[in-house]
Amino acid sequence: MVNLQRRSAPVTAFSIWLRTGRRVEHAPIEVKFNPWHDREDGRFTFVGQGNYFPQGGRTSKAAAVSDGFGGGGASGSWGRQAAPRQTFGEHDPQNPRNHSVYIVRPGDTLRRIAAQRKGLRVSDLVWLNGIDPKRPMRIGQPIKLPHQRFLDAGREARNKFLALDYYMRTHGGRLPPDPANPPSLQSQILDTNWRQEARGTYNFRIDIIERPRHAFGFIAEGKVKRSRTNQIRAGGADRRPTDEGGHYIANRFNGPSDAFNHFAQDRNFNRSAYSAMENAWAKHIREGRKVFVSIKPHYIGTSRRPHRLTVEWAVDGGKPEVQEFRNESRGARRGKR
Repeated sequence: MVNLQRRSAPVTAFSIWLRTGRRVEHAPIEVKFNPWHDREDGRFTFVGQGNYFPQGGRTSKAAAVSDGFGGGGASGSWGRQAAPRQTFGEHDPQNPRNHSVYIVRPGDTLRRIAAQRKGLRVSDLVWLNGIDPKRPMRIGQPIKLPHQRFLDAGREARNKFLALDYYMRTHGGRLPPDPANPPSLQSQILDTNWRQEARGTYNFRIDIIERPRHAFGFIAEGKVKRSRTNQIRAGGADRRPTDEGGHYIANRFNGPSDAFNHFAQDRNFNRSAYSAMENAWAKHIREGRKVFVSIKPHYIGTSRRPHRLTVEWAVDGGKPEVQEFRNESRGARRGKR
């Protein structure tokens, strides 16, 4: 009987049978473990290639750094291998630079933890931490929490991509002048497809969320009945406690009573510089001159309350005067002839 325990090299039952023709029932079992698997088909591959699956560990895409020969075929058994080192891309959420570690406290929930970051969803935390949202968290459990700057950068990149895509689809595939900083999607949508309304000598251009974007025409004398309802509703949810319902084209100039001729106007706005300008228009009209006005409200985002007005007006086709008015309690004008 062959003494298998004294042999210096491991043998198998098959190798003994080849040499001696004897069948060995209790030969030592040869066990090999290959932690490297091809990323596409999952098959064993060579050291340093594919995904690394350590025994009992988690998946890693890092490659081993060899200080020996590094051969040994699929088993990688030749030479001593250093522990595989996991690497992350700059924009990888798993990169430790892009998140902090939050320790679960009594009463914490995933929703409460996610609320610490603007725009972070529970599903994002679940994915980042590889946890089951149905299982209760443990007190002291570490949770990866993305930094706000990382979330903001991702949101900005996504918005730029959507804005660039929309611009190219609406401009025959052409790129904007600065492709790295395309016009925002919001501005592209709101700054196009305006409808026009005509009332007497005035024209109004209105965007898709019913905000006046341009009012222009020749000033005319006369009065129409005020709409108290539209004055009260002007500005909607963006109206301030100190606002009143004002007109782009004043009632005394036959300005229409439609909602699009109203805006949330600071209570001191029409009692200062803007009122002085309107008095100048009235004086020219009484003296038989023609006054053409162009009023452009400016908004922040989707707010229905203009924060600034640009007014351009000219008498008898002469050189226009451009004035800007802030819709604040100190609505001082800035302008020149």
